[in-house]
Amino acid sequence: MRAVSMRISLHHIFVAVVVVLFGASLFFTVQVVAFKKSLAPGSAAPGLKSGQAAVVTNTIDGDEVIVKWGEESLRVRLLGIYSYDPTADDPLVKPMARQAFLHLDKTLRNREVEIVFDELKFDSRKRLLAYLQKDGADVGLEMIAGGLALAYTKYPFSRMNPYLLAQEKAMQDKAGLWADRQLALRSSQLKILWDTERTRGD
Repeated sequence: MRAVSMRISLHHIFVAVVVVLFGASLFFTVQVVAFKKSLAPGSAAPGLKSGQAAVVTNTIDGDEVIVKWGEESLRVRLLGIYSYDPTADDPLVKPMARQAFLHLDKTLRNREVEIVFDELKFDSRKRLLAYLQKDGADVGLEMIAGGLALAYTKYPFSRMNPYLLAQEKAMQDKAGLWADRQLALRSSQLKILWDTERTRGD
């Protein structure tokens, strides 16, 4: 009787832990989705020049932030990197996506960064495409080197070679996402797809 009672108690504890973890994950996902929907479209940022300083006010995910530049708020999509979406309903990518988000948030939120670009360019979602540098270091390059993001090779960008070298080393060292065999395979398949699309000019 005591053994049955103990099994029931353990089962209740297990169910409670699962519910708590699911609730925490759901809360995180809902918060990110709600924040993305609340964002205003990016502006044309008149007068913005490469090398100017801004302060990161919010982190959207592992490759996108909001910066305050003068009186303007700009959505910045880090050029040349790709981070898995922390709101994706995919158990394979979700842990690493969340880790990338938390790392970027801890590194940049309320910190001054330098916005660097070859040309002032916005994507279809009105996000400024730019590199971000903190204390002289390339944030995107550090994300790739740590296995937190991929080199986004679908479109050419000026720092592609050093980004790919950093990614190759991360793969060899099994850093971050490259430590998970399935995630590493999916990431390698993405790279092949992006390289093919870039070569075709898609």
